[in-house]
Amino acid sequence: MSSQQYKMIVRQVNDAFNADSDLSVIDEFVAADLVDHTAPPHLQHGNQSLKQLAQIWRAAFPDLKITNHDIVAEGDLVVIAWSGGGTHLGDLMGIPPTGKQGFMAGITFNRMRDGRIVERWGNNDQLGLFMQLGLVPAPATE
Repeated sequence: MSSQQYKMIVRQVNDAFNADSDLSVIDEFVAADLVDHTAPPHLQHGNQSLKQLAQIWRAAFPDLKITNHDIVAEGDLVVIAWSGGGTHLGDLMGIPPTGKQGFMAGITFNRMRDGRIVERWGNNDQLGLFMQLGLVPAPATE
């Protein structure tokens, strides 16, 4: 597959986290044996775990909106920079709703094989999100 096709796949999978998106793209474009180094330990393996992770975020932020910024492909590696957020109205992995809006940015590296994402690594600003939601105190300023 071409770099452009791989970029389209990664963009569609990233968009699946949006509140109003179709999660079936995860079944279509993510390998059943996906290894996700970014996800919580209990959700690191398989496309169904990635789908469950999307559902967790969508339930916690029912108006979740993801914006894809830059996407770069080199061989079988596709990197996407994104940001997203919404209103925290549902449980988030044991954190009760705060009713506050929160946003975070992140970057995800996706290893591709045969038209599917087979491995993911990434980093995002969950600490910043938690500070916006009032779950973690903001650092003191002088």
